[in-house]
Amino acid sequence: MELKLIQMWLHGKSGASRRAYLTDVHHFLDFSQKRLDNIDLADIQNWDTFLAQKYAPASRKRKLAAVKSLFSFAHQNKVLADNPGASLATPKTKDAIAEKILSELEWSNLLNAEPNRQHQLMLQLLYESRARVSEFCSLQWKDLREKADGTALVTLFGKGSKTRKVTITPHLWQALKDTKTVETRGNDPLFFNLRHQAYSTVQVWRIVKKAGERVGIYGVSPHWIRHTGATHQLLNGSPIHLQQQELGHAGLDITSRYLHILPGEYGARYSKIQLPIPKS
Repeated sequence: MELKLIQMWLHGKSGASRRAYLTDVHHFLDFSQKRLDNIDLADIQNWDTFLAQKYAPASRKRKLAAVKSLFSFAHQNKVLADNPGASLATPKTKDAIAEKILSELEWSNLLNAEPNRQHQLMLQLLYESRARVSEFCSLQWKDLREKADGTALVTLFGKGSKTRKVTITPHLWQALKDTKTVETRGNDPLFFNLRHQAYSTVQVWRIVKKAGERVGIYGVSPHWIRHTGATHQLLNGSPIHLQQQELGHAGLDITSRYLHILPGEYGARYSKIQLPIPKS
């Protein structure tokens, strides 16, 4: 019963989300040493106390939210008579988005300091597309289509098998086209690693992390670049509804978190940073 229930609950979620949620639920079940239909509120509270002692606030919140979601799903579908997690509030955490947004100068320095041209293109595409790293790594040439104005439309395959389209600048699109060869095919990865394979998410994380460290910014991740690209576009006047669509957010409440930190944190409008011209 438990396995089937968990599979039903995970249905439609992205691969990355499925893995994370499954890990969280298994962690809880290992901790409680009980079947799902024998779990009560005290069991979840005990686990939450353990999480508060051992994990960062954001990790605690995610793990608890996953387990609460499973019990809510089971109750709504009449698999369980009660929802033991209903009365337990998910802990509030500090909104750390402001700490994960690079300023115009920081982003320009990071991009210009990258010595590897392919890595530079990868960084700029992450910034302009605001793609999640899993979406970025799955991109193929056939997912990009040139428009009449010289820009290109990028199709991203996101959470829950949902697709969305974002536009990149003519400058970046031309730079990407310059990397193509006569052998390039539509189903080829947009970027190849040294083994002539698509980059893994771990490899992209390492590239981004090293790019940040090169200019003295530590802990930079692909998600930082996603936050940065979205914030810069909002500061340039992009409508928040458009950002919601292009970021793949389920609701405006998520996208609106960016607005809360814009005036006080940055004030001035940002110009979109372009790729540096390759050295001859």
